[in-house]
Amino acid sequence: MSVLKKILPVLIFLLVVVVAWVGFSLYSQIIELDINPNAVNFTKPISATFDTEVLEDISTKTKESFPVSPQEFLRLNQVD
Repeated sequence: MSVLKKILPVLIFLLVVVVAWVGFSLYSQIIELDINPNAVNFTKPISATFDTEVLEDISTKTKESFPVSPQEFLRLNQVD
């Protein structure tokens, strides 16, 4: 009887762990993760060449939209 009293908490803990393990296993099998069909668009390789027209447009928009040019801003930060 005393051996059963010593082993009973271990057996209860083992039972809880087994039930949790089986429950999690069943839950993970029921829940299926769907892969986004647009995933191919995210994984295609980047072009090895740059479109210089786009880079020029970005440079022009940067110069027009900022009150201080990025080069001047960096020079101001270097002085401080």
